Amino acid sequence: MADLIEQAEPAERADLIDLLPAELDGEVLSYLNPDLRESLIGRFEPQELADAVADLDTDDAVELIEDLDAETRAQILAKLPDAERALVQENLTYDEDSAGRMMQRELVAVPEFWTVGKTIDFIRAATDTLPEDFYDLFIVDPMHRVVGAVPLSRLLRQRRAVRIADLPSCTPS
Repeated sequence: MADLIEQAEPAERADLIDLLPAELDGEVLSYLNPDLRESLIGRFEPQELADAVADLDTDDAVELIEDLDAETRAQILAKLPDAERALVQENLTYDEDSAGRMMQRELVAVPEFWTVGKTIDFIRAATDTLPEDFYDLFIVDPMHRVVGAVPLSRLLRQRRAVRIADLPSCTPS
């Protein structure tokens, strides 16, 4: 969709955008070249943009709103869910090319006393609250401090009764 919008002639682009579904897909905006994206963002209401941003990974959401004027950015942030707004605002505090700005903030953390079976059941049940893509589980102690990490591939090869803390290579690197 982003490629189609970019390849359209400027006169046809407005008509093409009017044909887009009412619910704007944030992924489409994140794939547009920055100059075109900036010119198109003005066509949408802050609530539409907030809905689109809420569906993006944090780093993509920040990239989408970082260059907006302060008033528009504030309007979009105000309409984001609290948790998403906090993540985006935190990312905006980092320098543009720093690792803090570029890294993904969403992760999956599980207590070290859980078993493999409980962890798998949790992942299956929490599909709406987990990041869309993740490859590692972070193991946390009762104070929610990271004590290790385990790749999903290693988790899935274990028996359900094995404790997470007992998995091989479960210590932080």
